[in-house]
Amino acid sequence: MMQMQKILQILKILSDEVRLKIVSLLRENELCVCEIMEALGMSQSRISNHLRILRNTGIIEARREGKWIFYSLAKDAMDKALWKIIQTIVNKIDEGDYLTREKILINELISKRGKSGHCPLPGSRCQQ
Repeated sequence: MMQMQKILQILKILSDEVRLKIVSLLRENELCVCEIMEALGMSQSRISNHLRILRNTGIIEARREGKWIFYSLAKDAMDKALWKIIQTIVNKIDEGDYLTREKILINELISKRGKSGHCPLPGSRCQQ
């Protein structure tokens, strides 16, 4: 029964468009808050709230590097069956051009990180 509850919880979490976009963007790259904000055109508080929900559910994980916090999918920490559900959902999104603009922007931002590996956005608040 616990497995059913976890599946329902994940499906409920991923039923939100913003969280689904975040998961899709994190599928290929580890990203900081500022990069996600820039790609989705949303405020830091809104993105941080969605990241907190995804993290509390175990869908994503955070890694601190100095002042920066980078988010990625928690593939290794998640039950394989649950991970397959998430992969199937994200694969369907990626089949279309649903996030084309956002993914192009993310790739540009990542290429600007340079050797430091830190957020390229001026005045970034990624450490939040």
